[in-house]
Amino acid sequence: MKRVLLIGGFTGMMVTASADERYQAIPISSGSDFGTEKALILDTAAGHIWIWTESPATDTEPGGRYVIYQGQLTPGKKIGDVVLKQEWPVPTVAPVSAASPPILASKLAVKKKK
Repeated sequence: MKRVLLIGGFTGMMVTASADERYQAIPISSGSDFGTEKALILDTAAGHIWIWTESPATDTEPGGRYVIYQGQLTPGKKIGDVVLKQEWPVPTVAPVSAASPPILASKLAVKKKK
């Protein structure tokens, strides 16, 4: 049986995957034009997902290589099912009107009066 070796450089750990290609790596955009490499790694048997990132050192930041576990895929019952939803509340900001000037402006006005 043919075997493929995947080597995790950040830990020095060696993982063996069978010829059925259980682990798939897909290159993804880092959102930057500068040297950062990223890949999505998918365990096609158990549905686990990781993001692998490698960044070069710069004049101000150290470089590094790391893997971030993203979770396990959950199958839906039908196409279009939402299987995981995370929401953040909409930030509330008090409306600014001519009758109530911004706080900063009113504080500056108070300082000038003194």
